[in-house]
Amino acid sequence: MKAMHPYAIDAPERKMIPLVIAAVAIMSAWLLNVGLEKLRIAMPWWVDAPSVMGFYGIIYILFDKYLWRLEWLHRLGLIRTPILAGSWVGTLTSSFEPDTSKNARLRIIQSWTKIEISLLTDTSQSHSLVASILSTTSNGMILSYQYQNDPIPNTPDTMQIHYGTAKLVLVENKLEGEYYSGRGRQNTGALSFVRSSKLEE
Repeated sequence: MKAMHPYAIDAPERKMIPLVIAAVAIMSAWLLNVGLEKLRIAMPWWVDAPSVMGFYGIIYILFDKYLWRLEWLHRLGLIRTPILAGSWVGTLTSSFEPDTSKNARLRIIQSWTKIEISLLTDTSQSHSLVASILSTTSNGMILSYQYQNDPIPNTPDTMQIHYGTAKLVLVENKLEGEYYSGRGRQNTGALSFVRSSKLEE
């Protein structure tokens, strides 16, 4: 399995949220110091009370992994990053065999700042290298990514490691779009998936 990587998005929250977290961190550090003084609690010399940077780091990690998924943040429009994480099942139709669709599974692991997109068929598996999300198009949210495709063992010799791009449009609970494999294969095709389950990580 490849590692998660950063992804770009046009949502304005990427600039706003760090400022909000910084403000919360400053307030948290101040309240902690006030509380310790009120309670007359002296921290041992070998223990440092969390600083503003410490609070910022803790809150940022929690937000990046969990808090950004809170439903009420999305309902209020504070978070516009779509939650794509989960297992998606569907089909892949290649220009090599336009009359035959292959079963395919798409697995997306996502945090607020990083993502990993894996596509598995009976002959190969691909992993995303870079990705971007357009959240404000009239056609729906668009997920675009570049990938590396690796044939699984015992597949035909015509299957080779190659690179390509894919573009998927999210409409309700479906991801549909197309892919293009680069030099060496010159293959295009259609992709269609529905979400089968959500992943928590």
